[in-house]
Amino acid sequence: MKKSLSVFAVFLVFLAMGFGDAANQLVSIVQEAFHVTPFTASFVSLFGMIMFGILSVPTGVMQSKIGKKKMLVIGLIVFLLGAILPALAFSFPMILAAVMLMGAGATILQVAGNPLMKDVSAEGKYSSNLSFAQSVKAIGTLSTSLIIALVGTSLMKHSWFRIENTNAGSEPINAGFRILFPIFAAILLITLIMVTIYVPNNKNSDEKPTTIGKCIAALGNSYILMMFFGIFFYCGAEASMFGRIPSILSANANIAPSTGNIVLIIALFIGRFLGGIILRKMKPNTFLFITIAVSAIGNILLFMPYNPITTWLSFILVGIGFANIFPLIFSMCIERYPNLSNEISGLMTTAIVGAAFVPLLTGLAANANPRYAFIVTLACLAYITFVAIMNTKKANN
Repeated sequence: MKKSLSVFAVFLVFLAMGFGDAANQLVSIVQEAFHVTPFTASFVSLFGMIMFGILSVPTGVMQSKIGKKKMLVIGLIVFLLGAILPALAFSFPMILAAVMLMGAGATILQVAGNPLMKDVSAEGKYSSNLSFAQSVKAIGTLSTSLIIALVGTSLMKHSWFRIENTNAGSEPINAGFRILFPIFAAILLITLIMVTIYVPNNKNSDEKPTTIGKCIAALGNSYILMMFFGIFFYCGAEASMFGRIPSILSANANIAPSTGNIVLIIALFIGRFLGGIILRKMKPNTFLFITIAVSAIGNILLFMPYNPITTWLSFILVGIGFANIFPLIFSMCIERYPNLSNEISGLMTTAIVGAAFVPLLTGLAANANPRYAFIVTLACLAYITFVAIMNTKKANN
């Protein structure tokens, strides 16, 4: 029973990780609410994402000394502080501070949570459980758009969600999205209690304290370096899809960008849930080839002129195909070098910053033609195919 509660607590951690993705989804909402420029609004995403690059490796180092459970507790507390801030004062600078703390918390949870799932998983079930956990994370990601769509606008009649905007004269701020933060805070508090009570703080006997130097040195391992860039280009491709796909709907069908995001996130959830089942029977690297193929087909369909059937099909295939690439690459790397789990976790979480850099390339390509952006995402998939091929060769050696 306690083992099951430990696994459940870790799944709650992954749900909380998904709340960290709110930063990307809030950019356009914050821009409209606070009447700021698109460039200024982009700082919401930057403040949330940059923490992955700053904190991942130091978190892995600290984690090797104090254990994964204590890191989870620290991450949840930091995350909770970020969710509480907008309840104290609501302004654009406070939103930036909130997403920065939430991004910091999400980074710590990623570094500690992914390898901790191995500690609480039965033998041979790590890849499967990690895919299930990532599907739970997708629910956390989806919650931002769904909460805003379902209740955000209707809350404007209540004074707590209708705030005078000194920068925009007498026009009030549409603060319906403020409801996100107390909901996040409540779930984070429950997760913190569950982790404190039920998650063990056992350190593997073959794990040794690491340093930043050891983390950097681990990149000297060609396999780890290859997997690092696999995560980097995957996260970049996924972020590019979330940035570019909604624009196709908006330009061709006058459909709100959030609709495209919701479809993608639901497809990600379905893909990760199915991945968790399939990986009970199929080897991770074999499944990686399948997910790449599905992703590529969806990507290629995006080059076609707008057609409701093929366009929506492409969104679904991209979401389902992309769903399991991160947990597959991460788990295969940890399985190969379990004694380097802290170093690998820190490095792989750092690689998430690919979501900040690859979209710059897709943006440049889209300046020439919106669909040219998907040449960049296809190139990312080509590299991930190389990763799968090299994994097959290493497995056969």
